[in-house]
Amino acid sequence: MAELLHLGGIDDWAQAMYVLGRELSNDPEATAAKIVSMYGGMGSLNDLVLYKAGQPLEKENGELDILRSKLYGLCHV
Repeated sequence: MAELLHLGGIDDWAQAMYVLGRELSNDPEATAAKIVSMYGGMGSLNDLVLYKAGQPLEKENGELDILRSKLYGLCHV
């Protein structure tokens, strides 16, 4: 997911995902709670759309949607 976000120029979100990935092994429950909190409100993970050169990346956005759903399912217990 971080790589897709980076590809779409959403580097702040990509960096956040890299950091959370590193934190996961240290404190899985707290990290999962942080991840779930990223899904709510305006400007949330759910709102992100990947673009390159002003054009939406259809294939990559589809993949991002799948990964968002899987990640939420893994973290929302």
